[in-house]
Amino acid sequence: MSKASSEATPFKGRLGARISPSNITSNSISQRTTRYDDAELQRRERLVECASIVRCALPKKPLKQAAVKAIAADISAKLAQAVGSKPADIPGEAAAAAAAAAAAAAAAKCRSWLDGSLLAEGRDEAKIYAAFSALLRYIAHSLELSSDSSIGLPNRVLLLAQADRKPKGSDESIRVDGSIISCSRAADAESLGSAEVQDIAIISEAKWLQSEHEQAYRQLIRYSRLLYAYQHNRRFAWGITVCGTVVRVVLFTHDFIFASASMDVRRSEGRTEFIQFIAALSYCDESQLGFDTTITWCPTAQLWTIECSDFNSENGATVKYYARDPVLVAERKFGRHTRGFKASLDPSTVDTPDTFIKDAWPYASQELADTSRDELQIIRNIQDTLQARGESTAGCVAAVHGGIVKFDAGTGEMVNDSTNAIIDPVLREVATAISAKTAMSEANEDEAYGDGESKEADIRFRVHRRIAIQPVGRPLYTFDSPYALIIILADAMEAHTRILKTCGYLHRDLSINNIMGLVGQDGHVQGLLTDYDCTIKVGEARTLWPERTGTLPFMSISNLLGSPIERTELDDWESLLYIICWLGIHGISDAEQLRYQAEVKRMRKADPFYDIPMEGWEIGTFEQVATVKTTNLLTSRAFEKKILNHFKTGDGYDMLKKLALALYRFLFENPYLPSVYHGVNELRITEEPITEEQILMEVAIETMVNPFEKRIEKKDIIVKSLLRAMDFYKQKAEQAYKADAS
Repeated sequence: MSKASSEATPFKGRLGARISPSNITSNSISQRTTRYDDAELQRRERLVECASIVRCALPKKPLKQAAVKAIAADISAKLAQAVGSKPADIPGEAAAAAAAAAAAAAAAKCRSWLDGSLLAEGRDEAKIYAAFSALLRYIAHSLELSSDSSIGLPNRVLLLAQADRKPKGSDESIRVDGSIISCSRAADAESLGSAEVQDIAIISEAKWLQSEHEQAYRQLIRYSRLLYAYQHNRRFAWGITVCGTVVRVVLFTHDFIFASASMDVRRSEGRTEFIQFIAALSYCDESQLGFDTTITWCPTAQLWTIECSDFNSENGATVKYYARDPVLVAERKFGRHTRGFKASLDPSTVDTPDTFIKDAWPYASQELADTSRDELQIIRNIQDTLQARGESTAGCVAAVHGGIVKFDAGTGEMVNDSTNAIIDPVLREVATAISAKTAMSEANEDEAYGDGESKEADIRFRVHRRIAIQPVGRPLYTFDSPYALIIILADAMEAHTRILKTCGYLHRDLSINNIMGLVGQDGHVQGLLTDYDCTIKVGEARTLWPERTGTLPFMSISNLLGSPIERTELDDWESLLYIICWLGIHGISDAEQLRYQAEVKRMRKADPFYDIPMEGWEIGTFEQVATVKTTNLLTSRAFEKKILNHFKTGDGYDMLKKLALALYRFLFENPYLPSVYHGVNELRITEEPITEEQILMEVAIETMVNPFEKRIEKKDIIVKSLLRAMDFYKQKAEQAYKADAS
């Protein structure tokens, strides 16, 4: 009988939310970009070697830590006997005989790998997986046989599912070579098949040669995206590479990948260290496996239970919300890992939710009392200010619950969930390892995916925040009318302007995921501006010397270039233009976008060099994307040829196209500015000599003019023009929308 706990783990779930093509990293798009991402991530400063990172797996209580180390040393010693000349110790109790026999059989199956002779048999990575699986089974059986009563039973055992399989429940093409799952007992190894993607606890990758660890890292990076996309309570992830006989442990955080020192299983110390890592994860709390214990799945009711802080409570109380699968999934390898749930306080009304829960990991000050970048506080400030001044709150969200996520890390004490909570045991070592990295110039590349401010060569502190907001908006892809889209965008930008002028907050992250629609019982459509992670007070240093923020295809050119020019509302209006162009070409609704993707796939199959409009807006470095956008927007004629002519056809899309052209002209060819300041390129202006000396010396005065900088001087007038354009087309769209509805 197994000693391991049979209690269901809180991360056990069902098939996750389908990744909507409306998300910028939809399946077809991510397949094009993932190869670039994976190769580039290692060249950049993402991968950091930190020998002690395995200590993050150790149970938090000192007594339990000591016991785990002792158990691991004992298992390692017995394994050395089992694969050597001496037989392994076999306990005499009848109840343990089967487990002991299974452990001995597992030891026999990994013997040739542990002594190195397997590698002489000719390249066959399947043999390494078989031996690695046998080692995990040996550890699992040995943990069940452990007699240390000071720490009780292991919470789980970790076993390898069938290798080189596409995880069940995944709509990705990725085949995970090694899915390690959490089981209640070692005997489960006999019945393991392919793992469901929701069940994977640790990802692993095996290579035949020790020198292939870079390729193994790259594969793990690809696998990590699956975990975040399909496990809706995944905080961070563990990975293991097995290259020849050398094992390395990898910890994926929101900004870095930390790789342990090499553990050669041919040597006693290498085996012991790896066994200790697996034993630690078998005894530790669920949170140390990388899961959020405040979000749990109820298999009988088929819903998620989500704990949310009650900011009106003085004793740190939480409230429970209930939700189906998220409508917004965290599918990026790095960054905020934002998830969104439509939820209700009453499980009986879970299918008619009235609240939207946003769960994310934004950057924050380590001084948590500083709430200047706290989205919850910003939303509350906006509501309070607008109401106090008698302004409308239309188009704005209101927070009803929320705060920093707190959890019990296994000590009985509630702690704030943050970067430090993940790597606290090795915080100093991690800081030293990161500081040792050189050439950090590209270290802020994650900001292309909406992650906030760039950082220096440090640990980049993030905090886990959860906010419950109302009302619940509908994503743009749930609408199929360009007229409805125009109405929604106009309302959102009116709210954007009101928030800026009345409350002094600049949004800085407009994208297709941050503008929602509301539909009343009478069918009336309204817009809603959401997601204030990147919002700041105007006049802060970050505005005057700004960082890159936003979602890559929708970032302004100045933002992409990291220009020192002050960020203003004009950058957000430029993002709005890109949103309109994106949806005008790809389609607004889910169905339209799927058809567009199918058509692009067909065209690329017929012509591998087929030029996909706006493809360059989402692939490459910041500078490369900026170059493509500059070319596309060079003049209004170029804009029409490169972008507008590719819009979908039909009355609604024709109006959307006219709106896009009007916004372009007000932004980049504004009549309030001399034509020399039009366009998107920095210009060299030569002035004629104006003094006798200059004439005699043939001196010409040259100055560089940045049109973006010049436009800031007239931004108030330009914004009024932009608002008039939005209102003009909103009125036309409302008439057409009503006509269509009737």
